[in-house]
Amino acid sequence: MHTTSLTLLDRLKHAAPDGDEWRQLRDLYLPLIRFWLSRVPGLRDEADDLAQEVFLVVVRQLPSFERRRDGSFRAWLRQITVNRIRSYGKARPRRPQAGRGDGDDLLAQLEDSSSDPARQWDRDHDEHVFRKLLARVRPDFHPATWEAFERFALDGRPAADVARELGISEGAVVQAKSRVLKRLREEAGGFLD
Repeated sequence: MHTTSLTLLDRLKHAAPDGDEWRQLRDLYLPLIRFWLSRVPGLRDEADDLAQEVFLVVVRQLPSFERRRDGSFRAWLRQITVNRIRSYGKARPRRPQAGRGDGDDLLAQLEDSSSDPARQWDRDHDEHVFRKLLARVRPDFHPATWEAFERFALDGRPAADVARELGISEGAVVQAKSRVLKRLREEAGGFLD
């Protein structure tokens, strides 16, 4: 019997917080969260601790997350991150605070989905997640299939050229792209638009 593959996002809603699915999410998102936190004035040294706090909020709140539109997961994650930065700044009044001066401006801009920092967050998110997902699904494919996909879909080379170079039909090149993209969509469901 064939069953529909659940996306990682769907699997997380029913998974134990110490399971493989959560480790996958942690491995996928902690580097990105740390990167963003390191860019907030006054947080560079605390970025690792704060990234863990952001992830704990994600673990607690993900079961109630509902995807309503494209990009809603990354916007939700961005808002959690902004909220944790603000809370962190308020809880530590003796240290240089995030949420004051330049940090305040950045946080306000991150909350506005049309601002340059928010759009940069979205681009960074999508690029980071796409690269990680490519690495995750690559072992699922024969090297020739992957090579055809890379040359045609990622490098933008014409299918006829790729087919000729690899000694396969144009149809096989197009099918390679289709199969890999289908697998990426299955794995990425909800994380990428």
